[in-house]
Amino acid sequence: MFSSCIFGLESPATGSFAMTAAAPAVPAAVPAPAAPSLAKGDRLDVLDVLRGIALLGMFIVHFCDYGGVWDVPNGQQPALWQRLEQWFLDGRFFTMFAMLFGIGFAVQLARADARRENLGPRYVRRLAALAVFGFISEGIFGYNVLFGYAIWGFAFLPIRRWSTRALFVLLLISSAFRPLWNLSRMAIAESRGTVAEYVAGEDAKVQRFQRAQREHRSLNQSPKWSTVVLSRLRFMPRFQWQWNWNPSLSFTLMLAGLIAFRLGIIEDPLGKRKTIIWWMLIGAASFVIGTWAFPLPGAPPMQLAALAKSATPTRDMAVGIAMNNGFQLFRDSWLAFVYIGAVLLLVARNPAWIKRLAPFAWTGRMALTNYLSQVVFLDVAFSNWALGLKVTPPWILVWAIGLFTVQALFSRWWLSRYEYGPLEWVWRSVTYWRPAPLRRVPPPPQFAMA
Repeated sequence: MFSSCIFGLESPATGSFAMTAAAPAVPAAVPAPAAPSLAKGDRLDVLDVLRGIALLGMFIVHFCDYGGVWDVPNGQQPALWQRLEQWFLDGRFFTMFAMLFGIGFAVQLARADARRENLGPRYVRRLAALAVFGFISEGIFGYNVLFGYAIWGFAFLPIRRWSTRALFVLLLISSAFRPLWNLSRMAIAESRGTVAEYVAGEDAKVQRFQRAQREHRSLNQSPKWSTVVLSRLRFMPRFQWQWNWNPSLSFTLMLAGLIAFRLGIIEDPLGKRKTIIWWMLIGAASFVIGTWAFPLPGAPPMQLAALAKSATPTRDMAVGIAMNNGFQLFRDSWLAFVYIGAVLLLVARNPAWIKRLAPFAWTGRMALTNYLSQVVFLDVAFSNWALGLKVTPPWILVWAIGLFTVQALFSRWWLSRYEYGPLEWVWRSVTYWRPAPLRRVPPPPQFAMA
């Protein structure tokens, strides 16, 4: 675990190989190119479709993680269907969801700038409300992504007018931030002759986190709801400090969404077809490299005990990081670029696909409500304090798709009567600091002229 933390390997959400990064100092901001034009009230329907697809993907993954029965004897390969889930689902739809949050923030910032509005107070209220939703999601139900979005959403304010080139540089730095941070600390320790002390101190920190994590997981199996919730509330700040203080995960993914919006691929996918194809190729290549190429042949094992005894620990660490994970620049989770690009090109080529994919759009338009309702359902269904269910692998897909279908139908019914989903209405009302109109107003009747 210490090697994973030092080298930036382990994902906080699932334990799979993903990354984390924070907004480092970048050269002074320069005026950004004109943002895509957005008329007041315009809705980008394809974003709703993408949000719905991400919700379904995460639903399937959550079923696998929390409700599935995965018995793999030691020394045996997982079943093919389990490997397919790990390759093509796990982490991919979380990446989509985070990127779409970044795009959503970018849309709001662009609209406010176009209208020359003072966005500050409203944007802060919006993020504060999201942080409350995230606190409920993580502290009560054990799902941790929304709080990170709220925290790193504040970083969008100072960078929103940066040039696209500067944002790309920031994306690269934030992607590689965790290994770079640990490498710089090793270099400082080597210059001071305190490598052994540095390694011992970091190992002690990781051991403390591991003990807290084991205790939390044990208490999370309790049949008492109060015990489970108290454990989640106590573990939440420790988890956030361990993973969310740097921007490698949430901020990097949201920043990728901001760049995608800045490039215009959301508003004009047909005109930006070549750009989308390039993003898809990069995502596919990163997936292949991250999944099957690393560690490179001859890569040294990343053992910190050996680094503490090395005459050149900083160099050895840099070589180990480069050969084992490429400084986290080649992420298997970038496969999400392929999924997003495929939907954008499909809709751009034939807009009728927006209607064909309408069930995803219904759920995506109520993404916050549907995500939190998923969280509540999964916790109640699979926790020992509630139903404690288990789902055997052949039924995981059936249950996930079936329950997602229920969400889609409910979303359609709700949106035929109301302007916003229930939690979206709360979020909007807090953002604008006044109750938003909720019930749909039917259009006035049309009278034919004689």
